[in-house]
Amino acid sequence: MSRYVAKRFRFQNGEHHSVLKGPDGLPVHAVTLFLQKFRKRGRAANTIHAVCQCLALLHRELDANPRVDILGRLRSGQFLTMSELARLADVSQYPMKALTQEDEPQTTPQVVNLKSVRIRRSKAADEVEAVGKANHANRMRYMADYLGFLASYYAAELPRQQRQQLNLESAEALRTFKAQIPKVTKRAQMDAREGLSKEDQDRLLRVVHPASPDNPWERGFVRRRNWVIVMLLLATGMRSGELLGLQIGDIKQQLSKLGVLRRADAPEDPRRTPVGTKTNDRELELLPSSMRALLVHINVERHRIRAARRHPQVFVAQDGKPLSTRSIGKLFQQLRVACPGLPVTLTSHVMRHTWNERFSEQADEMGLSEVEEARARNEQQGWTENSQSARNYTRRHTRRKGRAVALKLQEDLDVSGN
Repeated sequence: MSRYVAKRFRFQNGEHHSVLKGPDGLPVHAVTLFLQKFRKRGRAANTIHAVCQCLALLHRELDANPRVDILGRLRSGQFLTMSELARLADVSQYPMKALTQEDEPQTTPQVVNLKSVRIRRSKAADEVEAVGKANHANRMRYMADYLGFLASYYAAELPRQQRQQLNLESAEALRTFKAQIPKVTKRAQMDAREGLSKEDQDRLLRVVHPASPDNPWERGFVRRRNWVIVMLLLATGMRSGELLGLQIGDIKQQLSKLGVLRRADAPEDPRRTPVGTKTNDRELELLPSSMRALLVHINVERHRIRAARRHPQVFVAQDGKPLSTRSIGKLFQQLRVACPGLPVTLTSHVMRHTWNERFSEQADEMGLSEVEEARARNEQQGWTENSQSARNYTRRHTRRKGRAVALKLQEDLDVSGN
């Protein structure tokens, strides 16, 4: 079976990286060289892995076509054809799970033999949901950069005339390929992600409370841990990666504060998929009641798990290992099932949107100016002083204020016909 798989690994210093394993089980040399550029630039490990997954998709598709030997072509001074590049552009819009391996030989003459086509859509095109435009665009950019890198790398070994021909041919082909990258518009915001309404917040907190009969979890430890997690996300607006990276030493009990710190490639973090802080380091203050709930979880519930004492992370699974990003996703998936009335888009990041909308409402009540509100929000969220990120998190509040102003304008119009 021809199989290209993106694999994570860690260096001895704790740094995460990714490699693309080929059908022979060895790393693909060209991909290793290409990813090294991202590593030297200090790109996040999850970003590098996303690029590696994209190149796995590219190599699988090229390998599925018996007429395409990309390295052989480049060594002879030839590049991909426009139809082959168009196929890559088409495949790059589908999720990895929608592309399946086809290696089983067909035994009946009535069935078309698909052995030579090892990657195909697992469903009809109209049944497969494409990835978002931004994701599709990023995949095509990574593919174009990688193919351009390959052309330049192998062109350097060719005689002058062949090298010039390959550079010219690849540049023209990739220019056409990049022209197919979908445009990501910011104008369509009707279905953009928003925070929870006040009613949904109240219902969520009721359901997730450890004593609630609607709580979807059976074990007492899981109930209380997940309640603290949801409470902290709503109370602080931190990202799930920041919450998962929170260590016991970051808690300042006397000051009732949490430290949100950047710990890229921390050697004390055993998780294969790294978690961390994307924004600046900062301190978040908690109400005494919230700090008390967090400390009870650490000193009572978490303390009962012996294996957890070997790890500094606050939130752990029942086996004592630090909680994973996938576990947070599963937590909110189970909440969506337990609370059918909640938005189907409920995720940990919706908690962040909710916090920002509540922050705007509170700033209005306190009479803060726009400049004061922006500076206070950026400090709390770890953004730079002049960051405009708040626009992505305050859509509901902005729309509510806009409607209020628009209705106020209409009050001055005489539309009664008198």
